[in-house]
Amino acid sequence: MDLLLIDPVTTAGALPAEERRSLRRGIGYPGLGLLTVAALTPPDVNVRVMDESVEDIDFDCAADLVGIAVQCPTAPRAYAIASRFRSRGIPVVLGGIHVSLNPDEALAHCDALAIGEAEQTWPTLIADFRNGGLKQVYRASGLADLDLSPRPRRDLLRREDYQIPCVVQASKGCSFGCEFCSLHSFVGCPPRFRNIPAVIREITELPDDKLLFADDNLYASKRYTRELLSALIPLKKRWVAEATWHMAYDKEVLSLAKQSGCVGLFLGFDSINQQVMMRKVPRKHVEAAYVRAIQNVHREGIAVVAAFVLGLDNDDPSVFERSLDVVLRGRANLVNFSALVPYPGTPMFRRLKAEGRITQWDWVKYISPNVCFEPKKMSAAKLREGTAWVQREFYALSNIVSISLRTFQDLGWGMSLLSLRLNLAQRKNWGKGSDVSG
Repeated sequence: MDLLLIDPVTTAGALPAEERRSLRRGIGYPGLGLLTVAALTPPDVNVRVMDESVEDIDFDCAADLVGIAVQCPTAPRAYAIASRFRSRGIPVVLGGIHVSLNPDEALAHCDALAIGEAEQTWPTLIADFRNGGLKQVYRASGLADLDLSPRPRRDLLRREDYQIPCVVQASKGCSFGCEFCSLHSFVGCPPRFRNIPAVIREITELPDDKLLFADDNLYASKRYTRELLSALIPLKKRWVAEATWHMAYDKEVLSLAKQSGCVGLFLGFDSINQQVMMRKVPRKHVEAAYVRAIQNVHREGIAVVAAFVLGLDNDDPSVFERSLDVVLRGRANLVNFSALVPYPGTPMFRRLKAEGRITQWDWVKYISPNVCFEPKKMSAAKLREGTAWVQREFYALSNIVSISLRTFQDLGWGMSLLSLRLNLAQRKNWGKGSDVSG
């Protein structure tokens, strides 16, 4: 049996494969979803994984079954890919966040749906297919036990096409439950954690000395994070991860992060005007707290990617300059300013739809800086232009040079050169389609 698993991108038709690969080599890393699905597949099945961000899909390849992972902006592309294979008489299974949150829409484009986490659906689906009894819908009855999930099939990766090919996940979920977060809508809360010795064994066997934690929030539990980082110290790896800004005020965990090899943190700040646990704090104090958060991380010799969502209901046009001011004063090494995307299936989407504020129904457009809804305190055009402006200002060549010099002062030459390379890659990527960036 030949199984083909596909991770599509919206830019496949707009950019040549080599250009997509170039972007991924600059700032990209592979997803774990389809590699885990491959690991859940019986060993006598011939599995091939195609990441469309680094290669073109071979629509003439041998396949008995095709599985496609679907996110919101890639949904139209995924449906088109499914149609091509189904026209050859090849059954197609759709899974992933978008179809799990919007199953009625997706069912019209496939032979079977896998709703929820694959650990609970895929083994039964494959068994049914091989027995000639494929059903239309496979729905997970709950959440997966992460300690029972197999290791991803990293042997199926095109490793040379990614900046960081080694990706590990120690936990899933985030306790904050932001209204706009599709991951929270998909896996919920509270967070789930893997057995730490198992995580350490997996990391020990990775071929590279650098890795990325794919956890939704590495700081979802202070105790777990402290124990994980303590166990990681002897491995002498270099790593990056995503966490909420609260981690920046935990001196013990930050120290352990540095000792265990952390070189960069992607810190989610959400918005200056609407943030968890600081709703009643005066504006100037919030901004100062965010500046200090970036500085606290720098004191440990760790670089910061500062991430902001723009366009929440409390955001007025001043949010752009104020957000830029925070990252410049804090001396963030990279940024991710994103216009709010109310993904279908999230509480945010349902609320805005009920209020008559959804203005775009083409899922391809659900990617920043496109604006698919009517903001509360500014026009959609202002949000789109402001998001593009603040991103452009930060990634101006003159500012990239300044960032590199500041990074040298804060973190040394090695991080300064890395910052320069990543900022140039992000500057290039910003004009090419952010869904290939990783």
